[in-house]
Amino acid sequence: MAASTDIRCTCRACTRIRVTIDQIFCVLDVYGWLLNSYVVDFFEEKLWEKLPKSWRFALQDTPPQEFGKWLSGDISCTRVWPLALLALRQVTNILQVNRNNEDPKSTIACEFNKIKINNNNNETFKSNRNDVFNELYSKDHKFNNLFSKHVKKKKKYEIQEIAQVCAGCAFEANCKCIVDIGSGMGHLARILAFQYGLNVTCIEQDCTLLQQARKWDQELLVSIRKHIPNFYQKCPQHFTAKLESSNLVESELVSQLKGLFQKEFDLTETETEFGLIGLHPCGDLAPILLKLYSSRSEAKFICIVGCCYMKLTIHSEISALKGYPLSKYLLLRKNHSLTYTSLEVACHAIEKYCDKLKNGNYEDLIVHTYRAALEIILIKKCAKLRHSQLRNVKVSKGMSFEQYCKTATSHFDTCLQPQDSDINNTEITGFLNRWQQVIIFGSLRMLLAPLVETIVLYDRFLYLSEKRLTPTLKPVFDSRLSPRNLVLMSRKNN
Repeated sequence: MAASTDIRCTCRACTRIRVTIDQIFCVLDVYGWLLNSYVVDFFEEKLWEKLPKSWRFALQDTPPQEFGKWLSGDISCTRVWPLALLALRQVTNILQVNRNNEDPKSTIACEFNKIKINNNNNETFKSNRNDVFNELYSKDHKFNNLFSKHVKKKKKYEIQEIAQVCAGCAFEANCKCIVDIGSGMGHLARILAFQYGLNVTCIEQDCTLLQQARKWDQELLVSIRKHIPNFYQKCPQHFTAKLESSNLVESELVSQLKGLFQKEFDLTETETEFGLIGLHPCGDLAPILLKLYSSRSEAKFICIVGCCYMKLTIHSEISALKGYPLSKYLLLRKNHSLTYTSLEVACHAIEKYCDKLKNGNYEDLIVHTYRAALEIILIKKCAKLRHSQLRNVKVSKGMSFEQYCKTATSHFDTCLQPQDSDINNTEITGFLNRWQQVIIFGSLRMLLAPLVETIVLYDRFLYLSEKRLTPTLKPVFDSRLSPRNLVLMSRKNN
């Protein structure tokens, strides 16, 4: 059964997390303004001038390549850096959650019940498949490729890794059933059903994606039976629903799920306990899943990878809805606020960003300078145009500022679109020549971004811990391939 009261866990992991949260907010009290600034306002609000004088002096002539190396901790950089900047980089490295999926020490686990989640032993699940399947999957390249048809390279990598983790959770929770929330086109569900022999029910809000998933389920099943004529495994079942955070909806949902598992998979009522999984549930969906898991005894484990933090509903006195914070520890903390801009920048991978700078592949970042300069032009035309929604334009090699402006504002009335005199003048040329400063300023925001993600993930960790649900947080994906790479897991005692 789920715990009915919230209790502060005093294990080493939870204690360290609470201390780390407090320390991160101390850092954000000083430098949070960087995260809360809009780069689009770089020239309008003179953001460069707001940096400490010593930082401006050191950074004004620093090439992006060199700053990228420094940002990633490359010790070959010989430039003399301000002590405060060095200290900031060091403290962010210490406080941020470990995102290195190859580091054996990166896993954080609540020690209250000392439940060990084993997600590395693929041999565990072979009993769910017949010998012919095992032989084909391990040795036949064409058969193996059936499971990645219609799947892009990044998604293929993610579903292969997360499927093994989810299947491991299911085995250790003694669960035959899995509910995939926000299942999309069912790529993960098909792996769990056909490869691992689990009973999977998918819930997806988009009917179009659901119909496509059903089509590809049947397509894969037919392909498998060409290799294994007697192969029998129920396809994932797909249903349309929108999850909402309310006890009534949760009760109805669980009742429906149990009925579906009994009817569609020929299970008894005692076999319909299930695990909840979500690969990158957007915004408030992840908190809703955590609440569902914590409140229902039928939910035996949870395995989720967060996404789109900026779409979280922030708790306030005027709104009972909240996606952040979830834990009592943060709710009772005097300052726990995070802004939309800070949550948005936390969705990017600093590792990939540093690589881009170090390798000189940052031409597309010029778009931020173009956008900030265009903001000046628009505000002069009409103050109401500030922060206007523009066309999304990817700046490619050789694209001029004039071309960018015309494309970005092509949906504006003609009288509001920038003219040649607006674009080709000394002031705008001066702004465009400061493109390196804009990139450096954006890089400073990226330096702080992992701290924001750390707070969100630690809040969810403490939420489960306070309910005695022994969470585990582990980087499963390579962060360069999948920026949101940390998996939050928990399972209940059998």
